[in-house]
Amino acid sequence: MMERRLFMAEEILVRDEGRISTILINRPDKKNALTVTCLGSLCRVLQYLSYRKNVPVVVLRGAGEESFCAGFDIASLPITEQPVDMRGESPPLEEALRAIENYPYPVIAMIRGAALGGGCELALGCDIRIGARSAVMGVPSAKLGLVYPHQGLRRFYRTLGPSRCAEILFTGRSYRADDCLTMGLVNHIVDDGVLEEFTYSMAGEIAANAPLAITGTKRALAVIGTYPRLEKGDEDDLDALFLKSLASADIKEARAAFFERRKPRFKGL
Repeated sequence: MMERRLFMAEEILVRDEGRISTILINRPDKKNALTVTCLGSLCRVLQYLSYRKNVPVVVLRGAGEESFCAGFDIASLPITEQPVDMRGESPPLEEALRAIENYPYPVIAMIRGAALGGGCELALGCDIRIGARSAVMGVPSAKLGLVYPHQGLRRFYRTLGPSRCAEILFTGRSYRADDCLTMGLVNHIVDDGVLEEFTYSMAGEIAANAPLAITGTKRALAVIGTYPRLEKGDEDDLDALFLKSLASADIKEARAAFFERRKPRFKGL
């Protein structure tokens, strides 16, 4: 398989084989945790690939055997002293997820190991998700004192339904492979030893189909799943909740507890 590096982005690697392109999150020493730089590179790579008609299918995966993506690098969280007015701006993760949604061909998440927090949502933003027996998925935002951004909540709600979405977000649990399949977090669960073969076999099957049918269907599914939209005032209110949580004492306590390897002591402030 030929490896091609784009934009000198060491945190994102691209490999091409025939009509399939692999995007590799390349931070195995950090369990492929996301940074603003990593997400920006992912956006640029997808934009570049969208112009290449010979690579209709993308497989998104993490480097190494331990994690698909363990979420946003906690040391990089934009914690603030006061709520910041970011109306009209999108968080970097949302920009990357929109890039996946706007990519004209299918994106398949190949999930081995942890896909947590932003990593879970990154997987959910892909068109198809294939997990290994080692897969662990969940969103620990409640354990970090974070009100999850409304764009992400909509994505979970749309994929899982209200009850499953509520359970995952309220408990902050991590779910093992069989539960991920039952809840709809993944399309398939296979043994770790055959994960790559299974994933690329499906990618090849899709790549062999008519490009116009594939791109048209992806676009139609996106439109069907997007509406109805929130009113602008509702979006602003929900954005304010997210931004307020970034300035809270609870999120600072969560980060301190993480680095001190202890349970956080939340006070609702």
